[in-house]
Amino acid sequence: MMAPSEPSSVEVVQKYSNLMPKRDRGQVFTPLESRSILSLSSIMFFRMFGLFLVLPVFSLLAQTLEGATPLLIGLAFGGYGLTQAVLQIPFGIWSDRIGRKPVIMAGLLLFIIGSLIAAFADNIYLMIVARLLQGAGAISSAVFALIADLTRPEVRTRANAGIGASIGIAFGGAFFIAPFLGGFAGLSGIFGLITLMATIGLFILWRFVPEPEKPSRTPNTPTLEIIKSVLVLPSIRTIDFGAFACSTGLSAIFFMIPIQLSEQGWISSELWQIYLPMLLSGGLIMVGAAIVAETKNRFREVMFLGVVFLIASVFCLAFFHEFQDKSLLIAGLFLFFMGFNVFEPLFPSLVTRLTNPTTKGTASGVYNFCQFVGHFAGAAIAGIFYSTNLLFLLGLLLMINLSFLFLLYKDFQNPTPRQK
Repeated sequence: MMAPSEPSSVEVVQKYSNLMPKRDRGQVFTPLESRSILSLSSIMFFRMFGLFLVLPVFSLLAQTLEGATPLLIGLAFGGYGLTQAVLQIPFGIWSDRIGRKPVIMAGLLLFIIGSLIAAFADNIYLMIVARLLQGAGAISSAVFALIADLTRPEVRTRANAGIGASIGIAFGGAFFIAPFLGGFAGLSGIFGLITLMATIGLFILWRFVPEPEKPSRTPNTPTLEIIKSVLVLPSIRTIDFGAFACSTGLSAIFFMIPIQLSEQGWISSELWQIYLPMLLSGGLIMVGAAIVAETKNRFREVMFLGVVFLIASVFCLAFFHEFQDKSLLIAGLFLFFMGFNVFEPLFPSLVTRLTNPTTKGTASGVYNFCQFVGHFAGAAIAGIFYSTNLLFLLGLLLMINLSFLFLLYKDFQNPTPRQK
């Protein structure tokens, strides 16, 4: 018998190379991941652009509606967040059971119907109904769960940063366009544009968003058990409270800021001079925070920095109230937006990292529930206390942020390698 020939050095290298995990050195995302991120980011852009388009002008333009009072305007302004909060968990559980795309499609249809009603509303009561119906399209939990289904864990924070970037661009673009659009088209024109953009998002979902290869399903698990399973972790509870804190600040700050800028002599056509640099600085912070947190596994430390920004923002606004120095007002706005953007890509990624594949939708639903409760709470307390006791309002925001800082120190731990 012939002795087997010795393998060459090239064959040895090839053999052991095949045993090693493949890494794509040419690109960060696979083609499927790139397509998923781009299409879902586009959907979130069109939807969130429509929502942000209302923020800087609604409280002013809604005064022309029949029956409008400050309280009812506040209910219309915050009503969207109320139904979003109530339905985030059901939509998340629904997406775990029947799939992400059908749930997202149903939510977009509800949002379109609500936007159409708002476009034709001539009284404040119909506007409240329209805003509640808009909020019923609670797709955020399903979208973030779907991006988790379609991306690898090691790139998920960057994928969420892509969606966060689209939301940030939508925010800046909407704040730039809204004063001009509201001036010549009014609320009807704004909501008409929102309807059009949501319809484009629905087309992108149908045509371009891929289906997950291994969709998760939890058909027989009781709802309360699913919710309990994502709340037993202290880190998840900390993230959920952080979502509430950030969203409360967002609604309250952007209830106050447009009014205060107007009182300082800024006209609508000049506000881009503030919002554009704010967008750029927030975007840089968001990308840097995502990279440091992911590559160094320093989520906790990066989030500490974000809370410091939020607390510093409240102090700047309090000093502005005392000294009426507009540089303090602008600094407070910038600090808040920078702090807010630290958390924008980290929270959704951590929610999906710290839960198992069958509860990602539910975990995202709980997270978004807390987020939209914050949106409603921020609008409500701002409407109640802005005119009567602004310092008390800022004190509430400070206490919420300090509570978040305490929970972050006490309960949150950076994810272990097995949780990535």
